Amino acid sequence: MLETVKKNLWSIICAFWALVISLFWFAMRVIWSGISKVVSEAVGAKEPNAFMLSLPLYISIFLWVVLAFAVANLVFLRDKRWPRITLTAVLSVFTIASVVVVVMGAIDYLYFIWPKFFLSLFIAMCIVGFALLVFFPPVKSCKLCTALKCALVALAILVCVFYGYGVTIGSYFTYEPVVYAVEDDYQIVFSTNHSATAWVEVGGEKYYDLFAGSMKSEDTVHKIVVPQEKLDEAKGYSIHAEKMIYRGPFGGFKGKEISKSYNFRPVNSSDGLVYYTITDAHHARKGAVNAALSVEGLDFLVILGDSVGMVEYEKDVQFSNLLAYDVTKGEIPVVYARGNHEIKGDYAEDLHKYVGSKNESFYYWFTLSDVFGITLDLGEDHHEGWWEYYGTDKFAIYHNEQTKFLEELVATKPYESYNYTLVACHIPIQFVNNRKDHADVKATWTELLNQIDPDLAVYGHQHDLYPFLEGQDTMYNSKGKLVYNSQFKGEEGKTYGGYLTDYSFDGFIAGRRGTAQTDDIGALNRKDHVGFAVHVDLTSNTQKCWFVNSNGEAVSVYNPFAEGPAQKEFVLELK
Repeated sequence: MLETVKKNLWSIICAFWALVISLFWFAMRVIWSGISKVVSEAVGAKEPNAFMLSLPLYISIFLWVVLAFAVANLVFLRDKRWPRITLTAVLSVFTIASVVVVVMGAIDYLYFIWPKFFLSLFIAMCIVGFALLVFFPPVKSCKLCTALKCALVALAILVCVFYGYGVTIGSYFTYEPVVYAVEDDYQIVFSTNHSATAWVEVGGEKYYDLFAGSMKSEDTVHKIVVPQEKLDEAKGYSIHAEKMIYRGPFGGFKGKEISKSYNFRPVNSSDGLVYYTITDAHHARKGAVNAALSVEGLDFLVILGDSVGMVEYEKDVQFSNLLAYDVTKGEIPVVYARGNHEIKGDYAEDLHKYVGSKNESFYYWFTLSDVFGITLDLGEDHHEGWWEYYGTDKFAIYHNEQTKFLEELVATKPYESYNYTLVACHIPIQFVNNRKDHADVKATWTELLNQIDPDLAVYGHQHDLYPFLEGQDTMYNSKGKLVYNSQFKGEEGKTYGGYLTDYSFDGFIAGRRGTAQTDDIGALNRKDHVGFAVHVDLTSNTQKCWFVNSNGEAVSVYNPFAEGPAQKEFVLELK
C-alpha cells in the first residue's frame, strides 16, 4: 500500500489540488459578479454582457471537469506522465488566478468565502475517507476496519437524524432582545436555538409571536409587537419561549419554558436627548460598539445599515442585533434603516423578521417621547437595471411607495406635535454622486422633506464623515461639480463629481471604519470605527453634533465642500 502511494504521490497531490481549487472557486460565487466586471473592464467593455456574466460559472464547470480528470488519472492512468504534466500546468494557472482575484478585491469577502470553502472541503474529505474505507480496506486490520465502518455508518445516521429532524440539545436564547421603535410600537426581537413558541410579558400582560391568531412555532427568530406606552410605563419586560419538539395536526410536544428579564429606560426628553448612529460597520463590531459606549446617557441608538458585507448566513442577518444589544443591553430603543449590502445574500428576503420593519419593508415613521422620526430606504446604490442585479431590481416601485408615504406625512403633518424631527436613511438623500444614481427620487424626496423641515437627517453609505449644512457656502467648479475644501487632504480643486440637492435642512454622513476622517483602513480591521453622536437641548433649541471614534475621542472633521478649518463639534439650531 505504501509503495503504491509513493509511486502515485504526484497524482494524489494533483487530485487533492484540483479538489481544493474547484471548491475554492465555487465558494467564491458570492463575488462572481465582481470577477465578471473586472474581466469586462479589462477587455474594454463598460458593462458585462451575457457571456461575461456567465464566465465565472463556465470556469467553475471547467474546474469540476479538471477534478474529474484528476480522479480518473489517479484511478486509471497512473503510469502516464502527460496527465500529471497537464494537470500541474492547468492547476498552476488557476491557482495564480485565484490568488489574483483575492488580492484584487476578494479579500474583503473572505469572511463569506472561507466558511463555504472549509465546510465543503470537510464534507468532501469525509466522503473520500468513507470511500477509501469501503473500497480499499486495510487487509491486515479487518476488525478495526469493520469497527470503523460501523462507526462511520452510525455517525452518518446520527447526523442525518439530527439535521433532518432539527434536533437540538437543550433550550436557550441564542440572541438576546433588541427593542426596535416602529410607529408607536416597539418590536422586540430575540432568537432561540430551536423552533419555539414565544411571548413577551410587560406589566403582567402577555404579547405573543402570532400568525393569524395562532402562536408561531416553526421559527427560531421571534419578533413581538408591544405598544410603546405599555413598555414605557412598565420600564421592564421579560422574554419567554417554549421549544416545540413536535407540532402535529391534533397534538404536540413542548419543551421546558425558558425566560429572561430586562430593565427598560424609555426616552425622556425633559432633560434633552442623546442618540448615537452606527453605520457601515462592515463586521467591525468591536470598534463600532466601543465608540458608541463612550457616549454617556444614550436615549436611543440608530443603526443605518451595512453592518455586514452581505447577509449570507444567519450570523450576518443577526449582526445588527449583536451591535444593538452590545450597546443597549435591550434596555433602550433602537431605530433601524436598511443598507444596500443587506439586500445581498441568502437571508436578504428574511431580513424584515430580524430587525425593525413595517409590512416587510424598511420605511416607516416612529415616535420616541418628543421625537418624530422618518426612516427611508433607497435600496440598491445603482440605477434601475444595473447588470449586477440580474434583472431582479424593481426599486422604482419601492421608491414610489415611499414618495406617497412622504406626501401623506406632508398632508397630515403628524410631526408638528413633536419638538424634534429626525430622518434616517442609509444612502444620502442630500447628495447625488457623479453617476447621478437616484437623482430624480432624491430631488423629489428633498422637496418633500423641505416641507417637513426635519431638525436633522443622518446617513451612511459613503464611508465618509460629511456634513450637509443648510446655507453653507458650497463650492462648485465651472462644470457645476463639487470640489474639495482646499484644506481637505491638501488637494485643492480636486473634482468630486457629484452635486447637492436643493435642501433646507441639516444632515450628516455618519460613519466609517477608522479613527479619523481620512484613515486608510484595511479590510480586515475590526477594531477601529467612527460613529456620530447628537445631544439635543430642547430648552436652548440647539443640538450639538460630533463624530466619535472607537477610542472614545471626538474626531476633527472638515466640511469637504465648504472652505474652513476642521471642527470637533457642530452646534446647530433646531427648526
